[in-house]
Amino acid sequence: MVSRLNEIIGLEVFAEDGMHVGTLEDVSIDPETGKVLGIVLNNVKEGFMKIVGIEATKGIIVPYGAVKSVGDIVLMKTVAYRPSEEEA
Repeated sequence: MVSRLNEIIGLEVFAEDGMHVGTLEDVSIDPETGKVLGIVLNNVKEGFMKIVGIEATKGIIVPYGAVKSVGDIVLMKTVAYRPSEEEA
């Protein structure tokens, strides 16, 4: 299924475990290949930010590989990885 960007902007984003993550604000695309690199989220829920260890205040970019499906909502893989302080 192919969607236009203006049809998916504003969709609510959920993790597959049911956690509401935020709202899809934009899509990051490689200008040379046209490949989708990630989705830009805003209104990211504080609980999600704590799980992934991020202290951003405006939003985050989720790699497109974490997106499971796009329809009436965006469904992404449940976050199970939190970088250690050495990796950050």
